Amino acid sequence: MNTNIKATISLVASLFLYSGMSTSVLANDIDLHQAAKVLGLLQNAPAPPSQRKNSQAQATQLYKRQQQARQLQYQNKHRQQQNNVAQRNIAKPTVKHDPYAAKRLQIQRQNIQRKKAHYARLAQIQRQKYQRIHNQRKQQQNNYGNVWNRLYSGFKIRNYNYQPLVKRYTREFSRNPKRVQQLADRSSPYLYMVVNELNRRNMPTELALLPFVESAYRNKAFSHAGAAGMWQIIPATGRRFGLRQTRSYDARLDPYQATRAALDYLQRLNKEFRGDWLLSLAAYNAGEFRVHREIAKNRARGKRTDYWSLNLPKETRQYVPRLLAYKEIFRNPRNYRVQLRVIPNTTALAQIQVNKPVDLKRAALAAGLPADTLSSLNPGFLHGITTPRHSNRILLPRQYAGRLNHVIQRLPHAADVHNKPARRSYKRSRGRYTTHKVRRGDNLYRIARKHGISVKRLKRLNNLRSNKIWPGKRLKITTKSRNRKSYS
Repeated sequence: MNTNIKATISLVASLFLYSGMSTSVLANDIDLHQAAKVLGLLQNAPAPPSQRKNSQAQATQLYKRQQQARQLQYQNKHRQQQNNVAQRNIAKPTVKHDPYAAKRLQIQRQNIQRKKAHYARLAQIQRQKYQRIHNQRKQQQNNYGNVWNRLYSGFKIRNYNYQPLVKRYTREFSRNPKRVQQLADRSSPYLYMVVNELNRRNMPTELALLPFVESAYRNKAFSHAGAAGMWQIIPATGRRFGLRQTRSYDARLDPYQATRAALDYLQRLNKEFRGDWLLSLAAYNAGEFRVHREIAKNRARGKRTDYWSLNLPKETRQYVPRLLAYKEIFRNPRNYRVQLRVIPNTTALAQIQVNKPVDLKRAALAAGLPADTLSSLNPGFLHGITTPRHSNRILLPRQYAGRLNHVIQRLPHAADVHNKPARRSYKRSRGRYTTHKVRRGDNLYRIARKHGISVKRLKRLNNLRSNKIWPGKRLKITTKSRNRKSYS
């Protein structure tokens, strides 16, 4: 059918060509196509080429749009899938399977067990070493029948006998051997306790000679600066290291408490001054801040910073040489004509606990001993009566400990002196006056208590505005026969 239509159109076109109408017919294929339709020659004829081209271009564009829409839809779908996968990964992180995880965990546990066993072996070796050293030291101490031998064996500070001040004080002390012997005898009840504590702390035993310089081993010593006790501890330092100070009890006068606090302070100073015991002793006397200030001055000037190079107060410059002079004398007593009596290598004091107020003088008299036997060993109880709320420990002579303990347990309760002030007030009465020459270690409180007057009265009699006094000064004091005591 299409073939016939094409033949017919070709015939009509040839007729138009011969009749001179070829240009117009050929110019427009669409008109020819329409003419053929008008003639009835074309009923279902295909569109002309130009129209077919347009329809093909439109179809191509439509196809491209469809392809782009499908591609965009695919991309969106792919992106949505990726987002879903990412969200699932965030919500539930994937854990890769490690086939060696169990083996690795087992190795870690084994390593931890090996380290623990290794540290346990090291600790055991260290304990055995310390135990061996302790046994050797204890055996060595037991071999010593004399505390002085233990004292000599623990010397660790180097000798400074070539220093002029050490030579000077060695000559000065050795001129009076009897006085040195008296000091040694006075230290006999406490020397074992001090040396034993120094050995336990692994500290130089030269520090056991420090009370010779501070107080000559007197528990009741007081200084003009307010220091008290065998170690001459000032109130602030005492409170700093846990020594109670009330109106009826002063732990600075307790030998055991004061020794513990003094050695704690010296250990802290030694750590602060990096193991230099001379600087530590100077700081114990003058204060660590003063010593640090002098060290900073010398360091700024390019000078040496050892003890002998510092510009310290006069008392502190004499403090360490005095200790070293005592060390030289006690180390070689025969060279200085000093005969040291043997001090047994056992404690001379015993301790008991009493939970009631006890009159120490009354207890000593009841046991058939001198009245000051217990009060001299327990000067911390300022009224001579124990205060269990502050300290329930009483020191006794070891040889009389059983008898005194039996007497103390049977004594009735003494009057409670917890709220009673330690100082006493005395009524003023007219009478004659006497003088008192101030000695080294005296203070107003001690002088007033000795002569039975109040400190206020003593200061008023001598026109003193402060509590400072100096050795050699003479104080005016009323005679004892004229003073009537009235306790407040």
